[in-house]
Amino acid sequence: NNIFINSRTLNMKLNMYRQLFLKIIFLFFPFTLMGHELWIDTSDFKVEKGAKLDFDLRNGENFDGFSLGYFDRSVEKLYWRQNGERFDNASRQGDIPALQIEPDKNGLISAIYVSKPSVIKYKEFKKFHSFALEKDAKDAIDLHLSQSFPLENFSEIYTRYSKALVGVGSSIGSDQANNLELELIAKENPYTDDMSDGIEILLLYNGQPHAFATLNVFERSTIDLDVNTFAVQTNEKGMATVKVKNDRTYLIDNVILRPASEKLSKDKGVIWESLWAALTFGVIKANGL
Repeated sequence: NNIFINSRTLNMKLNMYRQLFLKIIFLFFPFTLMGHELWIDTSDFKVEKGAKLDFDLRNGENFDGFSLGYFDRSVEKLYWRQNGERFDNASRQGDIPALQIEPDKNGLISAIYVSKPSVIKYKEFKKFHSFALEKDAKDAIDLHLSQSFPLENFSEIYTRYSKALVGVGSSIGSDQANNLELELIAKENPYTDDMSDGIEILLLYNGQPHAFATLNVFERSTIDLDVNTFAVQTNEKGMATVKVKNDRTYLIDNVILRPASEKLSKDKGVIWESLWAALTFGVIKANGL
């Protein structure tokens, strides 16, 4: 028993020091940790009203990453919506999780995060090349080479647009557009609608359906946390169907990689700009499955 208690105490202390370290890092260097995805995560995607909901901003790869603290210098917007109402965050500097709420009404909740733009520098072309291929942006590689852009020490500016859907009680409601430059919208409610044919996802770019774009899907088991990945493509109407399973959490993302505007190039010294959209939700005893 003493060994178990000492081990548990040690783990709690290590976790406390880890969280303190991350808070210090993000206080002075809010853009230091740059992973492939940034999503909103929570331990329970389906809760009863009155339950406390913790929303983590996670940065990492393959649906596994660090929980980031809340800092004004890195957050442009962080809010949640339910039943047609919008609620701004009440987070304090360094808070982990970044957003905590206690909804007292039933209905679908959407939590939305928009980052402030930040810059990453590529020391060599190889890393940019790998990133562009991974995000199905081969045209960016061809353009970079044809325009004789630098092959080393060049920069990209990026912005994140992340959303999570959580069901509260009856979970009735629908996902809505939030006037984001790049946004993934669930056209069906995963907590109330029939999921036997999958869930329909709409991709909006500058408010318009974005056709023939690749959506990367990460499917994480709630039982053993095993992650399966696959991709789907939007049709001519910007819609894609994602097949889902019970006892899974889903992260869907899309990335737009485009040449930086003349203003961005002048003001920030960047060649490229990327926009990252992410959508997370759970599938728990869904209708039809």
